[in-house]
Amino acid sequence: MRSSLMALAFGVWAAVPAMAGVHPPEIGSKLAFLVGDWTVAGADATYSDNCQWLDAQSFVVCDTRDSRRGSAHHSIAVLGWSAAQRHFTYQQYDDSGRSRTEPCYANSQKGITCLGERQDSSGLIQTRSHIWPTASGLGIRQEKSVNAGPWSDVGEVAYIRRKR
Repeated sequence: MRSSLMALAFGVWAAVPAMAGVHPPEIGSKLAFLVGDWTVAGADATYSDNCQWLDAQSFVVCDTRDSRRGSAHHSIAVLGWSAAQRHFTYQQYDDSGRSRTEPCYANSQKGITCLGERQDSSGLIQTRSHIWPTASGLGIRQEKSVNAGPWSDVGEVAYIRRKR
């Protein structure tokens, strides 16, 4: 019985026609600005964020390595689109075992803004991370709110293309 259910399930899945593309072209064009081999000024040797398309431009995968503070830190971020929820997505995993998932939305700077939320000893921490294309690379700015209080700037950084 079990193998017939699996065969039936596979048969139904296999009968579903393939989609013409991973997602509409306008979605891919809104993520394309993220693709590149990035660093911050003066940190070529100690900071890199290499963002590349995954197969069929389904997601942008960013491999980040940061040793600016002495010890090495490594994380992977995956940015994409949720057709079911109608928003962009951000998922991040790092070498400490932490992860986070955030919904993201198009912003007025032709980029995306991701909304995060977590608990710590201060209470509820909400974040807004804005990413946008600039003439020389990417701009990234983050804001936070503690326990639904006023928003304050966490910081801003400018990504530039890494020299090889």
